[in-house]
Amino acid sequence: MALLDTFKQKVLDLGRSEARAKARPLLTDGESIDRSAAGLDRRVQEGFVLFWLLSDRALFLVAGGQSADYTYRVPFEALSEISLDFDPNADMLPWYVRVTIDVGGEGDVGGEGVIATLRDEPNPDQPLAPPPPRTIDADERVRLARGELFPLSGFAALPVKFRSALARRMQLAGKDLNVMGWEGPPKRRLSKRRPRR
Repeated sequence: MALLDTFKQKVLDLGRSEARAKARPLLTDGESIDRSAAGLDRRVQEGFVLFWLLSDRALFLVAGGQSADYTYRVPFEALSEISLDFDPNADMLPWYVRVTIDVGGEGDVGGEGVIATLRDEPNPDQPLAPPPPRTIDADERVRLARGELFPLSGFAALPVKFRSALARRMQLAGKDLNVMGWEGPPKRRLSKRRPRR
């Protein structure tokens, strides 16, 4: 691996750890984030990243830029579809991801189809703890779905475990996952071994 690609991979790994820490306060009832499932968005704008994290019940969108950070817990029931396009000519981030969010859904944090985020202010009784979760309102949900808060598409590094876990969970939720351009890893040739003498 080239030196620059090695450096980028280290940045990805550090970013994934930070993204998991930011998403942790949104976990509900024994839910946990899959350690192997993460993606990174780039080339949307300078100084902006977007990670996709998975639990068994939700997709977590953790975005960060120069002015603000955003963290959303999006249950699979709240998604309309996800599209993954593979570019075989790209080395570092070969997948282009598009997430489509359904604009309906109400209820409590952790409920089916309910999108949650963190409050803007921490709990005054626990100033060092992360802000508590809150359900987003209908207007914020529409803005999120339209990509007005941050882009819901971009180039990504999607490990095989992420893609297989996402496919399984989208199927269980009855949602569409469209994968294009991926034909699997190149097949290895079996070399003919000469018999030993």
